[in-house]
Formats: sequence, structure tokens, C-alpha cells
Amino acid sequence: MTVAQLTVKEDLCRRILDLPVDSAMRVLEFVNGLEEHEPNEETIEVLEDSEAGLNLSRVYDDVEEMLSDLLDSANA
Repeated sequence: MTVAQLTVKEDLCRRILDLPVDSAMRVLEFVNGLEEHEPNEETIEVLEDSEAGLNLSRVYDDVEEMLSDLLDSANA
């Protein structure tokens, strides 16, 4: 761990210690949720495609075109 990372970690710890107990518990629940997160099947497939070098997404240069495609797929 670098000195900068250690400084950030110490600051976070101080800030958490200053929180009211109920707020600190919410922070702890949030952190626990991050640690326990399991990606769904669709996310795993996209990650695998990305690792394989496949780019299945479309790149847009126009927001209106993107929104039109999104609305078309939502209505399909």
C-alpha cells in the first residue's frame, strides 16, 4: 500500500468513526453488499466477450440516434 493510499484509508476510518452508529451501520451494510456481489449470467457473458476481444456494443456519435434505437428495442 502506498503512502497516499494509506492516507486515504486513515481519513476514511476517521470519518466512519465520527458517524452516528446508524449511519456507520448503513455504510457497513453497503460495503458488505459490495463484497458479496455476484454478477448475473448476462454480465458474466459480456465480461467473457470483452476478455476474448469481442466488442458487441454499438458506438454512437449522435444522442438522438442512440435514444431512437433504445426506444425501438424497448417497444420490440
